[in-house]
Amino acid sequence: MTKKRFSLLLDDDAPTQEQGATMPQTNVTEDKPRLSIMDNEEEKKSEKIPFSRKLNYWLIQNKTPFLHRTYGISINYNNQKSIQYLLEVKCMGYKKGIFTYILSRKRFFKDGKQLEGILEQLAEQSANCLYPLQVSVNEQGQIIGVTNQEDIKKRWEALKPELSKLYAGKPFKRHSATMDKVIDSPERILKSLNNDVVYDILFSKLYFNYSKAFTQPLEKQFKWFSGIQKIRFQGVQTLNKIVKENGRMLINYKGIMKPTSGLTEGATDIEYQLDAKDHTLLRVDGTFKYSTSNSNKTIQFKAIWQQNIDNTEARKIDDKKRKGIYIDPNAETKWYEFWK
Repeated sequence: MTKKRFSLLLDDDAPTQEQGATMPQTNVTEDKPRLSIMDNEEEKKSEKIPFSRKLNYWLIQNKTPFLHRTYGISINYNNQKSIQYLLEVKCMGYKKGIFTYILSRKRFFKDGKQLEGILEQLAEQSANCLYPLQVSVNEQGQIIGVTNQEDIKKRWEALKPELSKLYAGKPFKRHSATMDKVIDSPERILKSLNNDVVYDILFSKLYFNYSKAFTQPLEKQFKWFSGIQKIRFQGVQTLNKIVKENGRMLINYKGIMKPTSGLTEGATDIEYQLDAKDHTLLRVDGTFKYSTSNSNKTIQFKAIWQQNIDNTEARKIDDKKRKGIYIDPNAETKWYEFWK
């Protein structure tokens, strides 16, 4: 098998907020927020709308229904192991407060190389039957349902005989039985997603009714690594009132780990960068620093929008063409050429 190197395609070296491990003050008083990225007239019209309704995670109704982005995902475990892949996110619609997305995972690598171990290859080939994965997402950005479970089950049933020819013995039988159980219902597939730190972070509740200080005390849970249940954190989520020069909003969560079996202490720091115009996700940087009885360790997470393979604008143009309202940007040039 050819060994291919993998790296995030875009913006991997961009400076980000230092990933600290301390928890900010949580003594804040709830009050009506005053954040606005609108002009004065728009603000007057919507000043009675709660903050959580002004800014919704990932999509705004009637604003970004054509979202079709790809993110480079990277997780580094204590500088000993890393995984990388591409996650494609495509919006299919919005209705009554629920968004529908199709998620696809591509080009999975471990330590910058294609998987080599037999069991690793088996797990990866089996996981591929989950995609494309269709999910329902609420306005707070959380996955609340899997809507194509029957398609996933059909793909697995078609794939299983082929895998049985490549992998034999008890390990395959145990793995096959696990897969049978996971894909047996939408609820179990959803549970498996909730046990993946990627979905924990990317589809994490971000917006609440903030105080004047734009901070919110918040408890969160993340499945930072397998073998241990979700880790609970008590901390603060903060929205930066100042939009960055590149037009990005910053939302940061800092939390201190609650007592967990096997770990003596820990803290997490996760920063989200969103487009200030439509509030869609552009980048996430996360760190979990923890201690065991013998050593201090760190897990680092990145999700970076791959702008060079974004399909959002192409979908907007296709929709305008279907409706007959698309104006060719080169139309004026062609008009003048006609009279030459």
